[in-house]
Amino acid sequence: MKRLLYICIDIALLGTTGCEKNEHSPYYVLWLSAKVVDEVGEPIEGIHLYLEGGEFVGRTGYTDYKGEISGARSYTPPMERWIVHIEDVDGEYNRGEYESVTIDITNMVKAPSAPDRYGFTGSDIVDLGRVVLERK
Repeated sequence: MKRLLYICIDIALLGTTGCEKNEHSPYYVLWLSAKVVDEVGEPIEGIHLYLEGGEFVGRTGYTDYKGEISGARSYTPPMERWIVHIEDVDGEYNRGEYESVTIDITNMVKAPSAPDRYGFTGSDIVDLGRVVLERK
């Protein structure tokens, strides 16, 4: 009974309506984490991180008061190239305006596999570590 319940939950969460051959768009799940600081090491709150690859652009999240973002999840189509954009979108709110940073994480992400019957092609966790933004 528990096994059937888990299967039903999985099917409900993935949005499938049956067990036909893959009729779903392929997707990849990517978790990002980072700590964003200024030149003197102070954390920066409210910095926007988003993922880009080809024609796909996905919002992943914002840093908290400690300058951290973790568990930022993006359901994306599998991509050959993965780019993270880190930018200050709130102007002076966080002690000034900061330059944007772009990081190519392609070599940090596991390659997608062939889609399963629900379209899932894989997942990975990428920790960008400490990212320093300079003031404009």
